[in-house]
Amino acid sequence: MKRLQLYFTVVSGLLIAVGFYMERFTGISWYPFVFILAFIIGGWFQAREGITTTVNEKKLNVELLMIIAAIGASIIGYWFEGAILIFIFSLSGTLEAYAEGRTRDAVQALIKMKPNVASRQLPDGEYEVVNVEDLSIGDVVMVRRGDIFPIDGVIIEGATEVNEASLTGESALVTKNPDDTVLTGSINEGGVVSVRMTVDNEETIFNRMIEMVRESESVPSKRAQFIDRFENKYVWIVLITTAFMMFVPHYVFGWGWNETFYRAMVLLVVASPCAVVASITPATLSAISTSAKNGVLVKGGKFMEQLDDVDYVLFDKTGTLTKGEPVITHFEVESKEDRSRIAAHIYALERGSNHPLAMRISDHFAESQQKGLEAENVHDVVGRGVEGHVDGRLVQVFKAESDDFMEPFKSELLDTGHTVTVYIEDGIKKALIALKDVERPEAADVIQRLNGIGKETVMISGDNPKAAESIAKSIGLKKVIGNQSPEDKVRHINAYKEKGVVMMVGDGVNDAPGIKQADIGVAMGKGTGIALETADIVLMKEQLSRLPEMMRLSARLDGVIKQNLIFSVAVILVLITSNFFQAINLPLGVIGHEGSTILVILNGLRLLANREFNMPHSSFHRQEHIDDRRSIGMQKYKG
Repeated sequence: MKRLQLYFTVVSGLLIAVGFYMERFTGISWYPFVFILAFIIGGWFQAREGITTTVNEKKLNVELLMIIAAIGASIIGYWFEGAILIFIFSLSGTLEAYAEGRTRDAVQALIKMKPNVASRQLPDGEYEVVNVEDLSIGDVVMVRRGDIFPIDGVIIEGATEVNEASLTGESALVTKNPDDTVLTGSINEGGVVSVRMTVDNEETIFNRMIEMVRESESVPSKRAQFIDRFENKYVWIVLITTAFMMFVPHYVFGWGWNETFYRAMVLLVVASPCAVVASITPATLSAISTSAKNGVLVKGGKFMEQLDDVDYVLFDKTGTLTKGEPVITHFEVESKEDRSRIAAHIYALERGSNHPLAMRISDHFAESQQKGLEAENVHDVVGRGVEGHVDGRLVQVFKAESDDFMEPFKSELLDTGHTVTVYIEDGIKKALIALKDVERPEAADVIQRLNGIGKETVMISGDNPKAAESIAKSIGLKKVIGNQSPEDKVRHINAYKEKGVVMMVGDGVNDAPGIKQADIGVAMGKGTGIALETADIVLMKEQLSRLPEMMRLSARLDGVIKQNLIFSVAVILVLITSNFFQAINLPLGVIGHEGSTILVILNGLRLLANREFNMPHSSFHRQEHIDDRRSIGMQKYKG
């Protein structure tokens, strides 16, 4: 449709050139028919939209003003001027459709990327080609190099590199190994892999992205809503004023009837609020499109515009400011001579367990494995840990208990949010392993940048206060509230809303009520389905650094909209005044009015540039794994 509208505009312009040549240089009398054809072709889309809107919504709009003005110009013999009016109006409409089309194109591009068929593994190991809609959770599909992943799932066989640019905006390839998650719409750039489906088709991140992008068109900004309400009343004012203008100057100022009617038509053109109406939506949609290209989905212009007004940014801790994946921060042994042997035993034991913490521990100690050393009779002990036999010894890795082993070091670890386990060999405790969910490497920089632009940052966590304070201290967050239930988070959000505009950033089910309650809810891209559905903005690549960048983009959007509104209103006032003093003619009025409309649209399209997301900012110098030993101060147990 956008391309067809462009073609109509071009044809209209060519017909105007032909009509102008016929009128001025050939003396052919039927040139008005060429201009009429230019009217019909150039004004087709705007006229259809104007009439349809008027009939369906029972309110007037600027499209009708332009149609009336063009007809009026033709009545008094200004065929060329009327045709130029329609042409430039059509051109501005085409530019606006281009801005709106960027969002629709994003949807269509996503839809086209989604595969319709997949190679499903049969019980005998063979494969059959089936429709993606026929796949169910648990099915295994084969994905070859160059293919698009048709499902959300985990790799069960093979390793590869994946291009996730369509989902995250990041072009760098991501290495994927067995047990790693792959997402619908990403591209397999490496070897053949087998993937087990873990998410229903309708609930994939890919499908949610499509719905989110579609939603962005249906939630206009507050300014756009105001302009929409203002447009109908303003059009009535212009029409009534034009009606008076067709009679009053003749009797009051002694103008001739032709001049009076001519000035009324000029007024109809120059007083039309086309530029005012076009000041907001193209700019807002351009900003939303730019955000989507950089891995941030905004569900509507209202939220894009409101970002710059945020006063308080409230963060969840786990999975938001932290990675949500515990890493080993301490491995302490009673005797240093036993360190390598115990590490090998821990790896042999933990690699046989499917418990998430066991998997983290075995990954950490993988380099310590000894050839031929295997664990036997491995089994999970509910509520405690895992045990088995290694090298003839009963080996256990259990949750730490309240005893004297490695105290007060162990208690201080627990107080700072660590998960502490103890290695036991034949009933004797010999080592301590501490894990902790560490902060995202960019978290400290993001907090600093948000505070630097005047936003107050607060952590609201369900974890114990000491654990929350430990993370807050490491990233420079001065205000932290721990041990909070979902209801408590909503209560705090409501309290902050009484003081200003509140943004809530989270990822889990327990964050969904707060995300919904906040003025702007932000979800991490790999968060729970309910958090993503509730959120107004989604960080697809889970880059917290996008938050201050989005706020800068929102501030630039606000500046562009203000520029557009001031400029468009000023042009209208100048043109109306000039017309009253008979200082402009219809061609100048058309050029001034429609030219200003094109300029404000072009000004809005500048937001398609990635300026905010390409700006340099302070590097992330923080270590990914946090060493808490200095704060704990137990020198005896340093490994």
